[in-house]
Amino acid sequence: MIAPLISKAIETSQFFLVAVTVPFYIFVLILMIDGQIKRINELNTPFFKLCISSGVIDLSTLFANYFGAMFPKFGLFTYFYMYLDGIYAHIYFCIAWSTGICQAMSVSVLATNRLSAMILPGSYHKMWLSHGLWIAIALQFIPGMLIGCLTFFNTTELVVNENNGIVPTFLKFVKQFCCLYQLTFSVTLTNIFFGIGGFFLLANCLYLTIAYCYLYISLRKRNKAASKNNFGSVYWSKAKAKSRKRERKLFIMSSITVAVQFLILLFFIIRTLQVIELSFDEFYLLYNALRASADCLWHELRFWWLLAIINFK
Repeated sequence: MIAPLISKAIETSQFFLVAVTVPFYIFVLILMIDGQIKRINELNTPFFKLCISSGVIDLSTLFANYFGAMFPKFGLFTYFYMYLDGIYAHIYFCIAWSTGICQAMSVSVLATNRLSAMILPGSYHKMWLSHGLWIAIALQFIPGMLIGCLTFFNTTELVVNENNGIVPTFLKFVKQFCCLYQLTFSVTLTNIFFGIGGFFLLANCLYLTIAYCYLYISLRKRNKAASKNNFGSVYWSKAKAKSRKRERKLFIMSSITVAVQFLILLFFIIRTLQVIELSFDEFYLLYNALRASADCLWHELRFWWLLAIINFK
């Protein structure tokens, strides 16, 4: 059970964090779109196009979180949400689950883009131009949208909280399954959704771990080879320091990215296996706080990542 004071502190800090970082990220997103329109060489690349689509997903996640969960929970626009009733709850859950999976896919697609630039530099542009780019963008959106649509099969309700706000929740619609030896067990559709999402996130985490480890090892090998070729030259010490700085940035950024994905996966495991007793409202309070913090962190990291990774094109 989370104390009301702690709950309020989490919500307030989450709101101010988003209020500060979202305008900055919108500004960065506009700059990247402007670079596509003006066809600036440094920005008119497949990687930056994927960053734009990822940015749209990130902002959609934040706005869905606030307009679908935070504002109604605070008691804002209550009559409007009550008028929509079940439609509002279904739309919110569909968007929330869709964007969560879309974010995970976006991180994997961006990692794949960087990995292909390192492994196959000669074929990189051919792979990611035209049809290849549209396939990558489709992978960012379609799996998440399909999983989000599964939430329409569950029943929802609006629960009034102590602030006279409303909280959308899933009803515990129970399915009975028969096993061997005439034993039966029951599971809610909500747990099925969390199980599907958790399995998807687990596969994504494993892929990210392998991809970033390979990328980091390949970068170190390339930098060592370049250092040997330039050994004794005037620029050798500067080049070595620059390569180490680049390795350190990549390691920090990739570690944070993978750690956030594992934290989200941990929340899914806790909710599905009921390791810790959390109400539906408490789970989404912590989960949305983690997601909002991760979004803000990804916004900042992506900006610096663009600068650090541009040398890999």
